[in-house]
Amino acid sequence: MGRLVLDVTPLRGRAFRYVFIARTVAVFGLGFAMVAVPLQVYSLTGSTVGVASVSVAVGIAAFVGTLLGGVLADRADRRRVILIARSAAGLAFAVLAVNAALPEQHLWVIYLCGMVEGIADGVSGTALMAATPGLVAQDKLPAAGALLALMADLGSATAPALGGLLVTATDFWVNYAVCAGAGVVTVTCLTRLPSMPPTEAARSETVLQSLGAGIRFVSRDRIVGPALLVGVIAMVLSGWSVLLPEYGEQVLKVGPEGLGLLYAAPAIGALIGSLTSGWTGTVRRTGALAIGAVLVSAVGLATTGLGGGLIWALVGLAVFGIGRLAGDVLRFTIVQENTPDQFRGRVAGLWTAQVTTGIALGAAVAGGISTVASPRDTFVLYAAVGVVSTLVAAMTLPTLRRLVRSL
Repeated sequence: MGRLVLDVTPLRGRAFRYVFIARTVAVFGLGFAMVAVPLQVYSLTGSTVGVASVSVAVGIAAFVGTLLGGVLADRADRRRVILIARSAAGLAFAVLAVNAALPEQHLWVIYLCGMVEGIADGVSGTALMAATPGLVAQDKLPAAGALLALMADLGSATAPALGGLLVTATDFWVNYAVCAGAGVVTVTCLTRLPSMPPTEAARSETVLQSLGAGIRFVSRDRIVGPALLVGVIAMVLSGWSVLLPEYGEQVLKVGPEGLGLLYAAPAIGALIGSLTSGWTGTVRRTGALAIGAVLVSAVGLATTGLGGGLIWALVGLAVFGIGRLAGDVLRFTIVQENTPDQFRGRVAGLWTAQVTTGIALGAAVAGGISTVASPRDTFVLYAAVGVVSTLVAAMTLPTLRRLVRSL
């Protein structure tokens, strides 16, 4: 039983404990902003296109931030990079609070601050991922990954709901003020981190040379590259959310309440996976299990489509969440253990970039299938794409499949 329970021993380390607290506070703060920004934009424009435009702008900024953060994390002191980025995010939230409190609110301010926050979050998240292996013992990397994933899933599941209640009870500026306050707490915690200077070799490269070297490392490495490729497949399977409105209405016959449960089910599954993730630090065949976790996610989606009822759909999506969490933790461990420190920033940037692009590609695949199949069949066919892709990866990536971790 002890091997199943979440391993919290990384929290005994002072540096990682501050990272954990900072990341937790930041995730909850972002959850409040996730509600306030689209609601405020809609109140100003009355347009769904306006809301989507802001989301696209922030998404592009975050993508740029991940690549920029990857280069900076390998060329500058990672502590300084993280602190500057999180300070910029906190300042952006403070400006949003002031703008929301004005009698005449300005849409361009929301665009500008949203993009600043997107870049800052991409930079800080990438640099923080690169810094984590230096803050915990190597054998505790799976536990560290599970702890960070736990708080991310918990924050994603609860903070938006709390943010919605706060907007209803007060006003937009209060939500942004909470985000700015969370930024102060985050930066205060991160100031306790040790200095993490780069290697001299990284400093001597130009930005393009640095990025090119990172891409060459990933493309040539027989473990890290395949692990990221499997991650792309896992992220492609994460486009299921675009299928739920039609599936819920036409197949499950549920309203907004039932749809809300369906959207929450993967996060609940991931939370269960986090709390029972102790086994991820004791297994040796991490490569095969990382591939198998993607298959578990695909089976969960197939169950959602084949079941035809709300309970089966909830179970299937929860299984998807469990598989996704396990795969994330195992791939995080594989990538971090097999990436030299001088490349960790750029590899972390590529990791985050594949998450962003993979989810977008998954949504496109799911949408394409929905145009030629019924709502129920779409889920099954979408899952089948994941199964076939994963099996092909398993057969063509033998080095990853046979990877054995030293304990």
